[in-house]
Amino acid sequence: MLNFIYSIKLKLLKIARRIARRIAINSLKANKGLWSELKNYQAKSKSTGCSWSDLWILYKTVRERKPKDILELGPGVSTLVMSYALMENEKEGFPGKITAMEELEKYLNMATSLQPDFLSKYVNFVLSPRIEDTFELFRGVRYQDVPDLPYDFIFVDGPHHHAPSDDAFVFDFDLIHIIKNTTNSIYAIIDYRLTTSYVFQTILGLDKAKFNSVLELCFVGPCSKDDLLQLNLEDISKTLLREARLFGNTKIKLK
Repeated sequence: MLNFIYSIKLKLLKIARRIARRIAINSLKANKGLWSELKNYQAKSKSTGCSWSDLWILYKTVRERKPKDILELGPGVSTLVMSYALMENEKEGFPGKITAMEELEKYLNMATSLQPDFLSKYVNFVLSPRIEDTFELFRGVRYQDVPDLPYDFIFVDGPHHHAPSDDAFVFDFDLIHIIKNTTNSIYAIIDYRLTTSYVFQTILGLDKAKFNSVLELCFVGPCSKDDLLQLNLEDISKTLLREARLFGNTKIKLK
């Protein structure tokens, strides 16, 4: 019975994803200038690096939220889409800029060369090594040299989520690093990085970190450093008492 239910759910999910993909493609095609640039990019790179749904959501988000400082963790065709949206925003009186972080020089050079000249002014490409960092009991990796700017939108699609010290599979830490070191209210989208989405659901809660299974994206925020989980034994003990079962296995929750 459970296998049958799982099979039905999987089929429905695949249908929903195909519909979302078709909506995204049609929506992007409606912007003829952007669609032309996307096709040129695709012809040169042979790979989008993001799904069509990702690209449409990113374009729509930048157009609607009008961010001034975008931090992009892992550049690519997403850089093209967001910078095109920034160009359109600027024409309406809402200028913005992207800081695009990359850890490997060959990929940075590729992203730079594929970026159209007329959109170059909207992007600052930054090469930076990947380092480890910790928050409470969580260990992750982040870019070492992220410029200190008042970011209001972050797209998480990097760095490579393996720890340099022991190659452990961890999560992308940059978003925590930015949130805990700024007074800004941050909005973010995490690409299909499940460990990263899991950690943010744990430390921010499901109301602040919403994972969409159809789009395969996690939408974070708006949030600030006050929303970050601060662990202490007293609070964990209270949570344990609230969730405690007299018989059987009790799940320990951090919040």
